[in-house]
Amino acid sequence: MKKVWSSNRRLAGLALAGVVASGWASLALAQDYPARPIRLVVPFAAGGGTDVLARLLARPMGQSLGQSVVVENVTGAGGTIGAMQVARAAADGYTLIIGTPGSIQINPAMQPDLAYDPSRDFAPVSRFSDSPVVLIVNKDTPYQSAQDLVQAARAKPGSINFGSAGVGSLSHFSAEMFQYLAKVKMTHVPYRGTAPAMTDLRSGVLQVDFENLPAALGLIKDKQVRALGMGSSGRSSFLPELPTLAEQGVAEYESTSWTGLFAPAGTPPTVIARLERAAIAAARDPAVQASLKELGAEPVGSTAGEFRDFLVKRKPLVEQIVKASDMKAK
Repeated sequence: MKKVWSSNRRLAGLALAGVVASGWASLALAQDYPARPIRLVVPFAAGGGTDVLARLLARPMGQSLGQSVVVENVTGAGGTIGAMQVARAAADGYTLIIGTPGSIQINPAMQPDLAYDPSRDFAPVSRFSDSPVVLIVNKDTPYQSAQDLVQAARAKPGSINFGSAGVGSLSHFSAEMFQYLAKVKMTHVPYRGTAPAMTDLRSGVLQVDFENLPAALGLIKDKQVRALGMGSSGRSSFLPELPTLAEQGVAEYESTSWTGLFAPAGTPPTVIARLERAAIAAARDPAVQASLKELGAEPVGSTAGEFRDFLVKRKPLVEQIVKASDMKAK
C-alpha cells in the first residue's frame, strides 16, 4: 500500500513539475517575444483586396513590435489552404493569419468536414478593418429602394436574378442573407469573380448584386448602377445618405467584408496581448486610416475580446443561412 502511495506521489510530483516547466517556458516565450520576424499568412493571391489590407497592417505592426511582419500568400480552396496551415502551426505568435468572413465563418459553415475549426483552432487578436456590402441594381430597373425590390420579388418569386463572385463568396452569402431575412426568392447567377458580374449588372443581363462597397463605390458615384441599401449596422461615411437595409425593414441584416488578425489557439495570453496592442496601434495610425479610406474601408482596431464577441454573435446566423439556402462548396 505504501509503495502505491509513494508511486502516486512521484507521479503527481512529475506532473506538477511538468506544469511548472510548461508555465516557465510560456513565460520565457512571452518575455522574449518577438525575438525574430513574424509570418503573416494571407490565404488569397497577392494584389487582391485582402492582400493589400494585410500589407497595410503588417508595416506599422512590425514597427510597433520591433520585428518584421512578413506577408506570405498561401492560396487555394477559397482561403482554406492557408487557414489549415496556420491552424497547425506552433502556438508561439510567430505564425498569424489575416482572416475574412469567407475563410473564418462562411467556408466552415459550408464545409463542416474541413480539417480546421476556426472556433477551436484560432485565437482572435484584433479586427483590423471593415467595409459594408451594398445592395446595387441595374440603373434601368424600376427599384428605388430595398422595399421596392422586396415587393417585386414577393410578387414573382424567382423572376429577379442576382449575380455573385461565385458560390460561397461574400456576395453570394450576402444575397442569401437578404432572401432569408426578407423572405423572398431570387435566382442566383454565379460568376468567376466580381468583375464579370459587375459588367453584366451594368449591361442589364443581371438585375441585382450585393457587392463589397470598395468594388461598387465608383460605379455608384458615376451613376452606372443604383445603390438601394447599405449592409452595415449603421450608415457608411462613404454614402451617408444611403439607408441601411435594416432601416428599410430587413431586420437584423448585417453583412460586411471585415479583416481580422488571428493566432493559433493556445498562443500564450501575454503574446496575444502584445499582438493586440500592436494591431490596435496600426489601426489608429493616421497614415493607415487615410489609406483605408482611399480603399473604401473603415479602420476598427478592436480588442481580442471584442473581436471574439463579434464572431460569436454572427456565427449562428451564418450557419443558419448556409443551411437554409443549401449553400454548398462546388
